[in-house]
Parts: sequence; C-alpha cells; structure tokens
Amino acid sequence: MTAREDRARARAQDRKEREREERSARRRSAAPMPAWLAPPIAALGGYAAWAAFPPHGLWYLLPLGLAALTAACLVRRPGIAALSGLAWGMAFFLPLTAWANIYAGLEPWIALAVFESLYIIGFALAARAVLVRWGPSPRAGLVVACLWTGIEVLRSHVPWGGLPWGASAFALQDSPLLTLGPWIGTAGLAVVVGVLSQLLLGAAWLLLGRRAGRSRSLGLWPLTAAIVVVLVCLVVPRPHNPAPDGSGTLRIAGIQGNVPRLDPQDLEMPAEIWDNSLALTEQAGADARSAGTDLDLVVWPEASAGWDPRQDAVRSRALVGAAEDAGAPVLIGTATEAPGDRVYNTSQLWTVSGGPEQSYSKRHPVPFGEYIPARSFFRMLSDKVDLVPTDMAPGRSVGVLDVGERKVGVLICFEIAYENLVQDLVRDDAEVIVVQTNTALFGDSDEAAQQLGEARVLSAISGRSIVQVATVGESAIVTPDGRDLARTGHWEQGIVVADVPLRTGITPAMAAGPWIAVGIGALGLAGLLLALGSPRRTVDIPAPRRVRRTR
Repeated sequence: MTAREDRARARAQDRKEREREERSARRRSAAPMPAWLAPPIAALGGYAAWAAFPPHGLWYLLPLGLAALTAACLVRRPGIAALSGLAWGMAFFLPLTAWANIYAGLEPWIALAVFESLYIIGFALAARAVLVRWGPSPRAGLVVACLWTGIEVLRSHVPWGGLPWGASAFALQDSPLLTLGPWIGTAGLAVVVGVLSQLLLGAAWLLLGRRAGRSRSLGLWPLTAAIVVVLVCLVVPRPHNPAPDGSGTLRIAGIQGNVPRLDPQDLEMPAEIWDNSLALTEQAGADARSAGTDLDLVVWPEASAGWDPRQDAVRSRALVGAAEDAGAPVLIGTATEAPGDRVYNTSQLWTVSGGPEQSYSKRHPVPFGEYIPARSFFRMLSDKVDLVPTDMAPGRSVGVLDVGERKVGVLICFEIAYENLVQDLVRDDAEVIVVQTNTALFGDSDEAAQQLGEARVLSAISGRSIVQVATVGESAIVTPDGRDLARTGHWEQGIVVADVPLRTGITPAMAAGPWIAVGIGALGLAGLLLALGSPRRTVDIPAPRRVRRTR
C-alpha cells in the first residue's frame, strides 16, 4: 500500500471519528452550571424577578429572573438545584412580602418566605430532571414553562386555599403581554413568561458557546423569537366585550377616609375611620349635586366600621343619613358574628330605607392572617398564632349585589388575587367589580401597589372595570383597557369618582374557568414523566476533539 493510500485512509478514519464525536456531542446536554455559581445566580434571578412587580414594574426582568433560575437548575447534583431554588425563592419572596413583617412580625414573615420557596424548590428539581435529559431545547423549554405554571397554580390554591401573591401575571400590568390575558388568563400568561425565559436561556447558552457542536450565531434565533412574541402582543385584538343596553355606566364614588399610621404592636383601626368616611360621603353627595349629577353607589373600604352597625341604633341612623346625603346606597366594610365564636368579614349595603338590604361575607379568609388553621398544632411551634385571637369564618355566597338594575360584584382585600373568585362574579353576571381593602395594616410597604397591580391585571382578564377602595391608599378606578378613571395617593383623604363602564360579555379566559390551568399543568406533568423515562445524558463538557497525527 502506498503512502498516498495510507494518508487517504487515515484522513477518512479521522473524518469518521470527528463525525462520530460531533453526533455524540449534539446528543449531550448543555454543560452544567458550576455548583458554586448556581445558587448566587439563582438569588440574583429571584431579586430581578421581584423588581418586575409593582411598584417597580420592570416586567421584562421576570423572564430574565426565571431564566437565571432554570440555568441554575442545570447542575450535576439535585441538591445544588434544590439549594438554587431556595436561594431564588428567598430572594424573591422576602422583599415581595415585606408587608408581612409589619402585620405579623419577623418570624412569620420569614416563615412565609421559606414556605413559599418550597414550591420553587419543587420546580427547580422538576426542571433539572427535564434539562439534564433533554438539554436546553424547544421541547424542554415548553415543558419547563408548563411546569413553572403548574407549580404557580399549585401554590395559589394549596394548602388552605393557597396564596397567589407574586404570580407571574401580576407583574404584567404595564406589559404588552397583558393583551393576551383576556384570552388565556393568569395561567396562560405564566406559560408565556416561562416560554420567554427559556428562549432567553437558549439564546444565552448558544451565544456563550455552551452547546457543543453548534454555532454561537444560532443564539440569535431564540432571542429573535422572544422579541417577536412581545411585538406580536402589541397587535393582539381584544375579545368582543359588549356593554349592556341603557347608559352602560354606574357613577361610583370610593371613599378613602384615611387614618394615622397604626401602632405595629396592636394594628387596631382607629374609630376615626368611621367619622372620616361619613364626612367624605357627605362631601361626595354635595359635589355630585353641584355638578348636576347623581351618584349610583358609594363604597367605603374594608374595616370602615369596626362593629356591626345593626347592633347600634345611632350608627344605623348615621348610615341611613349618609345614603340620603349621597342620594345613593352606601357599601361599607365591617365585622359580623359567625358560628363558633368566629367572625365574618362582611360588606353591607345600606340605603335610605335602612339596612343592610344585601351583604357579602369574605369567602377566602387569609390563612395565618385572618384565621389559624390547626391552631393547637401551630401554637406548639410559635405563640405568634395568638396575634390572630379570633378566627374569621368563610362566607358561602358569591358577592354579587343588586344596585338598582345593575349587578355589582364584591371582593374583599386579598380576594382580588384569586382568578377563580373573579370568575365566580362574572359567571353570576357582575357588570363591575368592587374591591374593599384595609391597607392601613401594611404601613408604607408595597402591598397597596401590588394589590392595585393585581386589580389591573384581573380587570383586563375579566373584561370588567374594577373599583378598588382602600382605607389609606391606593384607591383607584381602572378599566379593562388599562385606563385610570380616578386615583388617590397613599396616606391621604380623598374620593375617587367616575362614570364606570359596565360590561356583560365574557372573555375566553373567564369562560374557560379552571381548564386552562388544568391543561397546562397536565402538559407539564406529562412532559416531566416522558423526560424521566428517557435515558439520562451526560452533563459534562464534551472532551476536546482528538486530532490524529499522520506522517
């Protein structure tokens, strides 16, 4: 055999070996995140995600923060992924729920952040199981996005009814993505955020050369796809959402009575909230008469009466007089007796004929805030449970009240964060939604801004205007298209009043009920099971290609 033939055979063998190594490299997952770097990267991602929420409103940081979390999940050991999930969760939930430190104290605040972070740990482990088998790829990205949504839905409902505070959708009040809300609801918006995060992760991995056998320039494609998704949202049409026959509006006045800052040791509402609310109601009626208009409804905030006015003839007459001054029924917030030495958080509608003619009791009291589940057990862990001396009982009826010939839906405080409660109102023909809340309990924290952001998002999703009335701010009247018809600041007396548009149509998200969330969760679970059934791939950096030397 000639030297020429030897060289040709060597080149052919070398080419086959290179092709074999390239095919093997393409089958491998991305190189792992170093164990020492993953938790800090995750913590930075969690902090960035917090900045996406009101009052900061940097919504585009949420997919970036989630991308950082999933990048930190691609590690060799599950324990590091779990630690990264905890780091992300604490960096996110501690600042997000800082208001809990005011209301309940340091230990319950930290306990809340730790408990919510357990869900993020669950997501991190599930995402890692997918990524170490499929690598950063389109199918892995879709499954991870669905898993993120599934975990978010789970923590929003389990246990004790859950807590959806910090759900992805609530960062999007000023985002183009919110145009998708009436079509796909909060769960669908969470998937979109998840998909964007995985596109950004894929782009970063390719641009940084972390996928073997691929050109770095390919990273421009997922980045372009993420930009296209956002741009498309700018032209998404709104669902048809017709106004009812007639005027199509209710003239509603929200009364922000305001009180001095509360003593964090007792957080008792001062009695002056009652006097302030009465005075502002009289002013609202006078303003309406001077403007030649009529009010249809006056709304006071949650806890505007610290007692049941039905038990006090003087205060009952004062409310009748307030309705006469305003020329409209007055919806107040109070506490009423419930079976078993408990109380209801109740909205009462008072008219010139007396009252309350109609009422609504809060259906979803906040666990550990308004009642203590398994009180005897948790008392063994901390005596902080006695900060809530009386448990609040849940109401049973959906809060849709008749105001003249119109239907007004009522929610109290944190209930605005629960999409299923909003769906109940819409299905029961509510044409506008009123939210009564006591923000005085949370001092100067971001809670009021966060809650108003939730109201904006649910207004867009439900197709209903929302009137949020707070004790000390922020009170506002918002429409489904994102307009502020009226608004007050924090720690100030004021009245928000507007002709509020009414709607009767049902958006696709409202019509779908829970099935969007169920479908997405099922897709994520199926993808996880499919990934677990796949052969595990290496997560090591591919070895350098060997070059055969020839003579």
